Amino acid sequence: MIQTQEKVADIVTQYPKTADVFRKYGIDFCCGGQVSILEAVEQHPRIDVNVLLSELEQASQIQGEGIDTRYLDVPSLIQYIQSRYHDTLRAEFKQLSPYVTKLAKVHGPQNPHLIQLKSVYDTFKGEMLAHIEEEEQIAFPKLVAAYQGEQIEDLEATIDSLTSEHLNAGQLLQEMRQLTDDFEIPSSACGTWRLVYQRIEDLEKETHAHVHLENHVLFPKVEQLL
Repeated sequence: MIQTQEKVADIVTQYPKTADVFRKYGIDFCCGGQVSILEAVEQHPRIDVNVLLSELEQASQIQGEGIDTRYLDVPSLIQYIQSRYHDTLRAEFKQLSPYVTKLAKVHGPQNPHLIQLKSVYDTFKGEMLAHIEEEEQIAFPKLVAAYQGEQIEDLEATIDSLTSEHLNAGQLLQEMRQLTDDFEIPSSACGTWRLVYQRIEDLEKETHAHVHLENHVLFPKVEQLL
């Protein structure tokens, strides 16, 4: 049984499908996941804790997709992150960006929030591409070296920097959610409008899972070496 004193991030790590429940109720499990369920509910007074626990229990019974990342060592986990999230993120940005631009250009003059959406999306895209490049070229090699026994003097600072960048990414995602009114698609929306909203929402879901995996699985494995 899931208990109210358990941390949100720990629950998602153990039962990946519970992420969908926390997301449904607006509970942050990636950057703000180091709080108990009870503390999270106190921050969201409209949530019935018993209903939340019931839904979490149901989600915990659903088998997670793929491998259990908790049992991967640091090099294998990094390789998984790069193939599962970094490569797919680059591909998604390449495919989605023209549609975001088209939506802002065609419908932005009558809907200024779409121009704002493109601006925030472009910032998110630029920062995330720089972030994953930094991870692959600088940060991840340090984490692997530390795992292999090398002394890395700025290891803690490196992890702190990545965590801070994750927090900023989460804030940009939240801005896009607010600009789209929780990705509520207008009844008169064209196909491009619907596509952009759906895929940015999917991008949010993927990024939350990506950040959670690094913040609450990868980094703790490395911090045990400090």
